[in-house]
Amino acid sequence: MSHVLLLNQDHQPLTYAPLSTLTWQQAVKAYFLGKVVVLRSYRNWPCRAQHFAMPMPSVVVMAKYIRRTNRVYFTRRNIYLRDRFHCQYCGKSYVSEQLTIDHVLPKSRGGHTAWDNVVAACYRCNFSKGSNIVHPTSPPHEPSYWEMVGIAKSLPLRIPDPQWQDYLQWPNPLVQVIDLKAA
Repeated sequence: MSHVLLLNQDHQPLTYAPLSTLTWQQAVKAYFLGKVVVLRSYRNWPCRAQHFAMPMPSVVVMAKYIRRTNRVYFTRRNIYLRDRFHCQYCGKSYVSEQLTIDHVLPKSRGGHTAWDNVVAACYRCNFSKGSNIVHPTSPPHEPSYWEMVGIAKSLPLRIPDPQWQDYLQWPNPLVQVIDLKAA
């Protein structure tokens, strides 16, 4: 799990979908290379070396402003997110491990792997569909970055530090602070 929230110089996350985070090792390295500035640290979690100790970073901000591309990459996770983790044939909600990617127009019939031809499907529906042409509940499309942000912000978010909420603008009822010791 990534334990450090990465912010741009304007104190906004570099990306919301997925949320821009770093591992604590990446954050400490970037800090010593002068690429980030530590904004907030974890309470009672020091980073120790043989002759050195510092508070463990929780929120870091880039030393230089990074221009956002607002591009949505074609990934399995982004397809599931676009489809809100619902099978596009039966409409049921699933976790990502229970979903597959299905070609609306099967590859065997000339279909291609692109935003406009793939949907999230549960294993059962994908298997029963086979190479037939079945129309999904919502037509596949290439989502905009802000559409993906809106979808992401409608889903629950687990964060390791309550200090992150000051920078996320995520609806409070959907934010769950997890215990790092239990994770």
